[in-house]
Amino acid sequence: MLSLTVVLLLAQSASSPAGTSGATPGPGAQAEWELQRDLPRLPAQVKQLLPLLKQLNPKEWIAKGASEIYLQQWESVQKEVGYLEQSAQTLARQPDRLTLALETFFRLQAIETRMGNLVEAVRKYQNPALADLLQSLTAEHLSVKVGLQQFVAEVAAQREAEWKVMESEAQRCRTQLTAPTPRKTP
Repeated sequence: MLSLTVVLLLAQSASSPAGTSGATPGPGAQAEWELQRDLPRLPAQVKQLLPLLKQLNPKEWIAKGASEIYLQQWESVQKEVGYLEQSAQTLARQPDRLTLALETFFRLQAIETRMGNLVEAVRKYQNPALADLLQSLTAEHLSVKVGLQQFVAEVAAQREAEWKVMESEAQRCRTQLTAPTPRKTP
């Protein structure tokens, strides 16, 4: 009977979507709802960066004295935008996958960092208005990034709590199974 309880607990935790625990919403339910609301918009927002990135001229910046690193960052951020679009679409379809949430979060963070560097170069070597536009579009992703960060933290905490319960139950079962059974005397 006890091993059946462990199996049921394992099955329940494996089939429960992130942010929920059985039938009652867990602590991550609100973050998951917000994430499901915001994620479908993220690929479209990210796509808005591509035409602006194509307007950038890092080779001209280098001719004006900028570091060649800006060219590498420009190429890198364009690739990263494509990767982020793919991971956000996949996460929108499978929001209970912690690994996808982490991948999307790290890609958002990488774009944010690289865009910060590029924005300063655009401001200095090309066009301050274009830099402001890039900065504002990048900032729009910040709300999704914050929600994603909260979601990842809540799901990780919930998974840890579930593992503690399962480990405790498994230990209890092991103890009962290995305990000597009292013999009845006739």
